[in-house]
Amino acid sequence: MDNIVAQRNRLNDGTYDLSLEVRDSAYFNVYENADKTCGEAFLRDYLSSNADDANCEDIEVRYNKNRHIVNIKAKLNYDNSEHKEPKNRHKLM
Repeated sequence: MDNIVAQRNRLNDGTYDLSLEVRDSAYFNVYENADKTCGEAFLRDYLSSNADDANCEDIEVRYNKNRHIVNIKAKLNYDNSEHKEPKNRHKLM
């Protein structure tokens, strides 16, 4: 997953805000739309490729055509640092 800029901010409650920016050419090469369904799939793939076992919620997807960027934001929760296999994680949405 090249062409991604990721930023995480830890919140006081122990969760993280995650923001991913990806070039639209790279995003649309794999995903059809910049909607919540495709954004969730992108986020799952991103977390899986980084061996990140976070639970995600509050997913937002925005496409800025002028900047050629797809931005995906989510809140990450690690549930007391318990490792979870992808198939056993909570649903993202």
